[in-house]
Amino acid sequence: MNNQMASHYRLSKEEKKKSLDLFKKHDGNLIKVIRELWNSPDEKGTTSRGRAIREFWIEQGLKYRTKVKEKKIKTSPLPPQPTIKTTTHSDYAEKSDAKPFLSLEEQEFIKRHYTPDLTKKEVAKIIWPEESKRRKFFESQKFVLMSEFINSEFDQINLRDEVVAEKYSPPRALTTLIRRINKIIMKEFDIEKISIQDRKCLERLLTYLSAPRFIQVINSYITKEARDLFESEYIRSSWDKPDLTSDELNLYINVCMDYVNLREIEIQKQKLNQMFDETEGQNDLTMRLTEMLKTKAEEYNQCTNRIDKMLAKLNGERSKRIQNQHQRNASIISLVQLFQDEQERKLMIQMADMQKKVVYEEADRLEQMSDWKARVLGISKNDAI
Repeated sequence: MNNQMASHYRLSKEEKKKSLDLFKKHDGNLIKVIRELWNSPDEKGTTSRGRAIREFWIEQGLKYRTKVKEKKIKTSPLPPQPTIKTTTHSDYAEKSDAKPFLSLEEQEFIKRHYTPDLTKKEVAKIIWPEESKRRKFFESQKFVLMSEFINSEFDQINLRDEVVAEKYSPPRALTTLIRRINKIIMKEFDIEKISIQDRKCLERLLTYLSAPRFIQVINSYITKEARDLFESEYIRSSWDKPDLTSDELNLYINVCMDYVNLREIEIQKQKLNQMFDETEGQNDLTMRLTEMLKTKAEEYNQCTNRIDKMLAKLNGERSKRIQNQHQRNASIISLVQLFQDEQERKLMIQMADMQKKVVYEEADRLEQMSDWKARVLGISKNDAI
C-alpha cells in the first residue's frame, strides 16, 4: 500500500531534515513544502504525509501557513479571511443594560465542531483563547450562555461536564474482588482452588483498594471510562505485590493518574487534528489550533516521561528490597513460613495423626493373631510399633 494512503506516516530522518530546509525556503508555507518534498502537486495538508509534517513542525515549535497563493508586488485587495467573530467585554459596554450573547459566527462554529469528545471549557478556550485565561471566566454569564446553547443544540454532552453523585465503593469480599480481577488481568482464579500465595496477594489488594488516597482520586473522575481505566491500571500494577509500602502505593496512584491523562490528551489531539483539517485556509483559527496542538504534544511527552521515571524508580527500589531479603534468608525459611501458616500447619498435623493411627491399627491386628503365628513371626506389639 502506498505510504500516502496509510493511516499514519513516519517521516525518515532525511525527510525531516529536508522539511526544515524547505520551511525556511518557503517561509513556513506547508502546502508548498510538502508538494516540493514529495514532488506531488496533489499533496495536501490533510494527507497522512501532510499531517506527519505538521506534527513534526509543531514538536519543533515552528509556526506554519497553509495559504498556497504566491505573494505579489501589486495585488488587488483580497477578500477578508473567514474568521470567528467573537464577542468581547467592550461589545457589552456600549449599553449599560446589554447582556452577553453568542455571535452568529460563534454559534455556527459550535454547531459545526462540537462533539461529546470536547468539554465546554475546551470549546471556550478555542473560541475565546485570551478571555478564557481570565480568573473566574468559567463562572461568567458568557460561559453560562455558551453552555446553555450547547445543551439546547446537542442531545449528547461530554460526561466530564456533568457531576456524578455516585461514589466509588471498593470490594470488601474476596469473591467480589476475584470476579473483577479475572476480567482485568485475564486470570481464572477460583476461591475454592486458589493458592496460598495468590490468596495473600488478593487479601493485600483489598487493603490497597481501600486506601484513602486511592478512594479520593478515583472519586475525582466523573466518567465511568476514566474510573474504570484508573482502577484497572491500579489493580494490574499492584495485585501481585503484597509487600508495597505506603510511599510506593502513592507512586503507583500517580502512575495510574498519568495513564488517564494520556488517554484524555490523545482524545483531545485527535479532535484538534480533525478541526484543523476542516478549517484549512482560515489563518486566524489555524494559528489557534496550531498552538493548542503544540501544547497538547508537549503535555503528552511530559506525561510519558513521568510514567517512565516513576516505574523505573518503583521497579528498582522493590527489586533491591527483594534481593536483600533473599540474601538474609536461608532456603529453609520457606518451610518455616509454610509451617507457620495456620492452614498448612493443621494439614501437616492431620497427616501425622493419620499415619500414627494406621501404625497402631496394624499393631492391634498382629496382637490378635494366634500365639504360634506370633512366635513364627517373632514379633510383639511393641516390636511392631
